[in-house]
Amino acid sequence: MDTQAESKIWTGNLVQATDSYALLRDCNASSRLTAQYYLWKELLGFLVHPDIPTQAADLRVADVATGNGIWLHDLARDKPTSAEFHGFDSSLDQVGPRPWLPANIRMHTWNIFEEPPSQFMGYFDVVHVRLITVWSIELTFSTFQNLAATFNGTKSTPSGVRQKPSQACRRNTSKKSTRNSEGMIQPDRLMTPNPSWKYDLTKIMNENGYSDSSLYTYEYGLSTARIWNDVYVSTWKEFADNVLKNPKAVRELEQKGMDEARNGAALMFPKLVWVARKT
Repeated sequence: MDTQAESKIWTGNLVQATDSYALLRDCNASSRLTAQYYLWKELLGFLVHPDIPTQAADLRVADVATGNGIWLHDLARDKPTSAEFHGFDSSLDQVGPRPWLPANIRMHTWNIFEEPPSQFMGYFDVVHVRLITVWSIELTFSTFQNLAATFNGTKSTPSGVRQKPSQACRRNTSKKSTRNSEGMIQPDRLMTPNPSWKYDLTKIMNENGYSDSSLYTYEYGLSTARIWNDVYVSTWKEFADNVLKNPKAVRELEQKGMDEARNGAALMFPKLVWVARKT
């Protein structure tokens, strides 16, 4: 298949994003993506959910909203060269130049709110999507249908896994080990207006191109709470810098949050993983 002809493949040049991504794409943001990736990996204990077969020599994997591509790199490392790994994002500014990529990894620009490139319709065995339920608040039913269109019918993982505060039921939204933490409440409210629908996502997917949808919940303990909390604060700072446009207020809230953390407060949120099959 000649992907060069029909899709926008990463060549190492900056590609301006056309989406409403609320975070940043600078070196600090990329470093934050890497740190949170390894926290996720340690917590989950897998890259692809055990229910999903990934042993085929001709496996075709898509990583949608790939960010800096670290998940795709990790998964492709021990796979045969006959397997294909494709990363998609509305901007590839956080990805290394194409000559640095392994031979079986390709990067493409694609906005998830648009139909997939025609050459990838029904193409992939596994589709991985991480964190789109956090910042892409304008998710619609057509978004899930766009993802479903890329599957070839085998088991797949639209794992809009939660990395950020899940206010559904307000469960574990701000767990305090020593005292109340007002400094943690404002960032939480600013970043997550009303994500309770995520607990209904299996139903939404089953009505929009998927079947056998399952939700898995993973939680970490106080031993790593401060590490996770620092990632949350870093993410919130990106959001505030990019959206609020008030540097003084951002610095004050960041400092207040870190002071609270040093005194024993931490934001703690369950991580949600969805596994589904294309209908």
